[in-house]
Amino acid sequence: MFVEESEDVSNAKSRLLDVFADLDDDELKAMEQWIGSKQFKKDLENKKSIKQSEEVLNKIADAIKGMVPFEAEMATEKIEFPAVGDAADCNRVNTRHMDEFLYDEEQVQELVKDGRLSRHYCLDCNSQNIKELTYISHSKSRVQLQYIFKVLLPKDLECKLILDVGSRFGGVLFGAYYYTNASKIIGIELNKECCEIQEKVIAQYKMDKTRIQVVNSDVLNKGDIVKKSDVCIINCLDFFVSTEEHKRLWYFFKEHLRKGSFVVLDRSIADTLQPLDMFDEFADWLSVSKPLQLENEILFDVEDLHELYLYTVN
Repeated sequence: MFVEESEDVSNAKSRLLDVFADLDDDELKAMEQWIGSKQFKKDLENKKSIKQSEEVLNKIADAIKGMVPFEAEMATEKIEFPAVGDAADCNRVNTRHMDEFLYDEEQVQELVKDGRLSRHYCLDCNSQNIKELTYISHSKSRVQLQYIFKVLLPKDLECKLILDVGSRFGGVLFGAYYYTNASKIIGIELNKECCEIQEKVIAQYKMDKTRIQVVNSDVLNKGDIVKKSDVCIINCLDFFVSTEEHKRLWYFFKEHLRKGSFVVLDRSIADTLQPLDMFDEFADWLSVSKPLQLENEILFDVEDLHELYLYTVN
């Protein structure tokens, strides 16, 4: 008996055939075995679970867009362009901020198409002598958060504390809340306005306040929290502190992060500390850790996520 299939199913089959047509015989055989396996069902369930949580994060991102300026930098935030390192050539003329938690690549393309965002700036007005703008983000993207919590870190974080240093609008906190079973999630953020936005989102989405917490403070005054953390996610700090303050922060982390805890960075520790002329002092402090849910890499386009680093404190 012939059963007419829906247009969605027909379109899905067409997309799969486009993929399969580019595979050789051995690759096709491997795909057939995978689709017929228990592992396929497990991978599919994981993907569905991630997509469900992703829908909530997408709604949160849309809500935050209505609370912050388009450029997602608060008037009360202290933004400093780095004097050293790979971003030392950034300045207010050639650099723009586009928050990756709020806007994914597809949304950025739409903003460019609509004329709300430019890819270039003019080197001398009224000419075609233009140069591409440098775009930076002070936040991790939603895909990066998925990768951190579903690939890099351990699956079971029950009774563990995840700490986000420089939590800004709370993207890492919300990712940890929906993607992990961590018992405690704390964000330390110096800017009061950013903390208020995080608190609004926590209240709006009725998150468990015994599990998620925002602390309005300089992290240097919260050594007690840092010492208790099992996972410390340190965002790129060099746009918010001077070179000397940046150095002081790393000495503080080295003193307070306990042995065996995990550290997640969006730049390698070598690339972070060498411009500060202090990497040799820290060479034996951290060890590179392999992803602890490596089986889930199949759910991601790993090439887009190479700028995430997982370390263990020695």
